[in-house]
This record gives sequence, structure tokens and C-alpha cells, in this order.
Amino acid sequence: MSQKVRLDRWFWQSFLRTALIPLLVIELGFLLIYWVSAQMIYQDNSRTVGDISKAFMPREVQAEARALSERLNAVSGITGLFARQTGRALQTPYTPAADEKSRYQRTPDGALITTRDNGGAAAYYSGIVPLGPQQQETIDRSAQLDPVLKDVKAANPLIAQVYLNTKDSYNRIYPYFEVKGQYPAKMDIPSFNFYYEADGKHNPARKPVWTDAYLDPAGQGWMVSSIAPVWQGDTLQAVVGIDITLKTVVDELLALDLPWGAYVMLIGRDGTILALPPQGEHDWGLQELGAHSYTEAIRQNVFKPEKYRIDLHPEGKKLAALMGKGSSGIATLPLRHGRQEVVAWSRVAGPNWTMLMVAEEPVILAAAQKLHERMTTIGWFMLAALLVFYAVFFALLARRARQMSQRVVAPLASFQQAVEQIGAGQYRTTIAEQPIMELNALGQHIGQMALQLEKAASVEEQARQQMEKALATERQINQQQQHFIEVLSHEVRTPLAQIDSVAQALQRRGSTTDADTLKVRLGLIREAGERLEAMLDRSLLALLPVQDNHAPLLPVSLPALLDSLVADGLTDQHIQRQLDAPDSPAAREPLLRLVVQELLQNASSHGGGQLRVASSLQGKEWLLRISDGGPALPADELAQLLQPFYRRSGDRAVGSGLGLTMVARFVNEMGGRLQLESAEGEGLIVSVYLPLTEHDHV
Repeated sequence: MSQKVRLDRWFWQSFLRTALIPLLVIELGFLLIYWVSAQMIYQDNSRTVGDISKAFMPREVQAEARALSERLNAVSGITGLFARQTGRALQTPYTPAADEKSRYQRTPDGALITTRDNGGAAAYYSGIVPLGPQQQETIDRSAQLDPVLKDVKAANPLIAQVYLNTKDSYNRIYPYFEVKGQYPAKMDIPSFNFYYEADGKHNPARKPVWTDAYLDPAGQGWMVSSIAPVWQGDTLQAVVGIDITLKTVVDELLALDLPWGAYVMLIGRDGTILALPPQGEHDWGLQELGAHSYTEAIRQNVFKPEKYRIDLHPEGKKLAALMGKGSSGIATLPLRHGRQEVVAWSRVAGPNWTMLMVAEEPVILAAAQKLHERMTTIGWFMLAALLVFYAVFFALLARRARQMSQRVVAPLASFQQAVEQIGAGQYRTTIAEQPIMELNALGQHIGQMALQLEKAASVEEQARQQMEKALATERQINQQQQHFIEVLSHEVRTPLAQIDSVAQALQRRGSTTDADTLKVRLGLIREAGERLEAMLDRSLLALLPVQDNHAPLLPVSLPALLDSLVADGLTDQHIQRQLDAPDSPAAREPLLRLVVQELLQNASSHGGGQLRVASSLQGKEWLLRISDGGPALPADELAQLLQPFYRRSGDRAVGSGLGLTMVARFVNEMGGRLQLESAEGEGLIVSVYLPLTEHDHV
């Protein structure tokens, strides 16, 4: 019972360590990865949205600046056309109709004004100039411009009014309004910016130019004007102008469909805010000047107050400095109340104004922030759900684990008994069926393991026997090598003894030996040395592993090989040739050369008869047949010729050494076979069979 309790505790602790705790850690890791991913996604989204906004805003503000510039350039073009028409009209005599002349009236202060609207323009002549024939001629000639004024006004919806001003303070303006009470009696028109900014000093190029924002004396409120001079020679006769109200400009800016609650504003050449939509009034702490309550006549230039200069605002100084460095750009900087704003700007060609697009950075990133908050909330819900799930899951698994541990105890005991029997060498162990599939599989594996152990024991026994056999073979090889060394030593002593004998004879009789005898004895020494050298070469070849020979496998020309061996002095006997298949199969040329060389040398040394070499095809084999032309060999001696160091009997009892043994080895390395035969008149017949391949062409 105590064992079962310990197993139950161990099973439960193991289950916690190996299953529940790692799983809980993994789940928490997933949640951590989720939160980290959410944060990374938020940062990436914020960066991406920021990059998109920083790419979109400059592009959009440049496009809008170009569009506004084109519209203003159109107005400037009309202004230039109007100036040329005015110049011709002021030089062309004209008599107005009676109805036109009847609507002029002189005021007590000396000014001349129109009193009623006849569908044409309003006229005003300041009282600072005495009216004479020249002034009347100017009024009459300018009357013929009324159709032009109407057409100019209708040409562009931006245009609020069209006018001309002369150097002596005459003003003709369309659409008509009651000039009485609007203009002062003695207004000096050339002193206003909508006149002098077109004169030779301010506009030496004599082209249409744009004014900064000013308060219109004609009662239209705050506006900007496109003005152009009218020259006659070197005399500035008049200045024509086309007015655009700031309200119209603001309405145009408000009509833009911009993302992120962005707005567009216009900055004049001197840094004055020309147009400010309501969305920007809070950022700058200003209220746009549109309509104006005219409680009295405008007697001098009235420009926007200095508080509309952005460089005079603390939050606008940095922006003004950046705008001064380039005609376009983008920056993120705090405006009013320290809020971060993304500001893009672009220069408006023509009037040289600057268009700004402003958007709050938090608004740009609002979508990414909202997504981040939602993902964070989802993460907390996931954590709460995970904790509740694991609390219930933990309780259920605890109960299940206790039941499972009880069902595991009994099978484990039977497995333990079976393993003990296997350990004792009883491999044929029977294990009962188990109700649990995994434990039943384990029992079957234990049974299979017993069978495998039985087989392994059998294999081990076979391996031991093979090892003993290999050791016996190795001992035999060592004995053969020892015997080879002994025979080699014996073979070396014979030529050395001959050399030593001749050398002693020469030493004893050197002074009395004649030249012929000396030559014969030196020939004996040389012959013995050559035999020794040949014997050593053949012996070393027998010891070297021929499989290390990396010569290429190529067909060998047997006639050329025989000619080469005869030329090297292998034999002075005539060789009878019958070469029906002169080219051998693909083989290593050095090995085949050694085979032919050894067989010819053996035949020349032992035969004494006619040497015969024949080659032919025998089925799928190439046959090389060499005979020495001597008498037939006894059958018992023929069977021993392939034994190393065997000496042939009779008159030709010269040691064959390792010659045929090496030949047999080389032929075997080339995948062939060696066959020995003997016949009277042919002596020893050696047949070499080499296999043909599909690439051999004999």
C-alpha cells in the first residue's frame, strides 16, 4: 500500500512538472508574445502611418499649392490683359451716352461720384485733384471699359471686384456700389499698396504682381489683389487690379477634403497669415479677419496686425525659420498648448506665398492607438480566461491522475517481473494483455526486446567465432610472410655468393688475370647483379598492393607491347605470334605489361623451345596464351607451379620464385583468371582470360 501511495505521489508530481507547468508556461509565453507583438505592431503601425502622413502631406500640399498657383496665375494673366485693354482705352477718345454722363455728381468736398447703377461700374474722382478737361476725358475714356470689367469679373469665380486707379486718384470699379460715404472725399489713391506696389520702384519688371492682405477701402473687407501697371512711355498712367477676398480663399481651403482633420493655411511674403480656417484658429490663438464693419471710410493702408505674423509667435519662430530654408518641407513641432503638430509647406508660385498643411500628430496616430488599446484589452481577457480554464482543468486532471496512477501500478509490477526473467537469460517470457493500450504496447515491446536480445546474443556468438577465425587467418598470413622473408633471404644469398666468389678470385689473381678472363668474370658479376635486381623487383611487386595503382583503364596493343619487351632485351628468342585479337580489353597497362613480361621471361628461362604467343576472343573473354615450346610437365608438378618459391625439377631446375604467383595475383586484380596446362612440344602453356565490357572493341 505504501508503494502505491509513493507511485501516486510521484505520478502526480511528474504530471505537474512535465505537463501542466510547462503547458502553463507555454500559454503565458504565448500571451507574452501576444503583448510584445501587439506593442511591436503598434510601433510599426505608428511608424507606418507616420511615414504615410509624412509622404502624403508634402505631396498633397505641393499639389494644392500648384493648383492655387495655377488659379492665381490665371487671375494674373487676366490682370495683364485688363491692363493692356485699359492702356488702349485711355488713349482712345470716347464719348459716353447721355445716360452714362447723367449719373455723375460733384460733392461739396470737390469729389466726383456716380449716383446710380446703370449696369456698369462705379466711378470716383478724389477731391485732391481739381477737375478739368483732362480729368473729364479720363472719365469718358474709362467708361468704354465697363464691358471689359464685366467680362473680367465673370471670367473667374475667385474674383470679387475689378478696378482701375489713375495717378491722379481716379477709381473706376465693378461691380457697382454706392461710393458716396464709402470713399473719403479726398483719398490719395497712389498712397495705397494696391497702387504703389505696381509702380516702377516696387515693380521694375512692369508685370502683374500680388499684394499682401489689406482692408479694402471699397467695403469688401480683407482681401488680396492682383495688380498691373498701365504705362504710357515712361509715365505710369494707372494701375488696374483684381480683388480676391480672404473669405473666398478661406472657403476654397475649407473645401479641401483632407485626412486626419488637417487644415490648410496661407502665409504671405512677410510671414503674415493671409488665410486661416476655423480649425487653425485654436492652434494659433487667432481669429481670421474676413468681414469688416466699416464705421468710417478707409483713409490709408490698413494691413493685418502684427499678431498675424507667425514669426512673432513663440510656437511659430521655429516654423518660420524652417520655411526660410526651403520652398517646401515637413516638420513635427509643438504649436499652441504644446501639442505636437505635423506641418508641411510649399511655396505658391506667382504671389510667392506659402501654403501650410497642419495636422495633429495624435490624430494621425489615433487609429493605431485605438487598435493597440483593443489588442491590449483582448490580451487581459485572454489572461483571465486562461486562469479560469486552468483552475478547472487542474482540478479535473488531479482526479484523473489519481485514477490513472492506480491503473498503472499492477501492469508495472508484471513488467518488472518479466524484465527480471529476461535479465536472468529467460528470453521466452510471456506477458499478459493489459487493458491500457499504451501499457499493452509496452508489454509487447518488452517481449520483442527479449527476442531481439536473444538474437543479439546469437549474433554476438557468431561474431566471436568469426573473430577467432580472422585471428587464425592473420596468424597464417604472418607465417607466410615470415616464410617469404626466409625464402627471399635464401634467394638473395645465391647471387651474392656468386658475386663474392668472383670478387675473391679477382682479389687473389687480380695482377695475373688476363683481360679476357677479367671480362668473363665481370660479366658473371653483372649477370648475378641483374638477376638479383630482377628478383627484388618481382618480390617487391608481389608485396605491394596493386589496387593502389591508379593507371587509367585503356585497351593495350599486344603487338606494340611485345615489340617493346623484345626491344628492352627481355629475350633473344624468336616469338611466334598468332594474334587474332591484337587489342586487349580495357586494363591497367602497367599490370598487363608485368603479366606478359613475367610469362615471357618464365617461358624463355624454362622452355628452351619455340616461344608462342596467341590471342583470341573466347565468348565474353579475351584469351592470351603463352607457351615455351618445351617438353610436357608432370601433372603433380604442374599443380604446384602457382605455389610461391617452388623449384622445378630436372635439367631446368631453376627457381621459379614468385613469378607465376605474381602473375596470378595481377590477373586476379584485373578481374580475370589464370589457367596452367602442359603438352609435349609446347611445354608449359599459360592462359590468361580477361573479361570484355560493352565498351571494349577488339
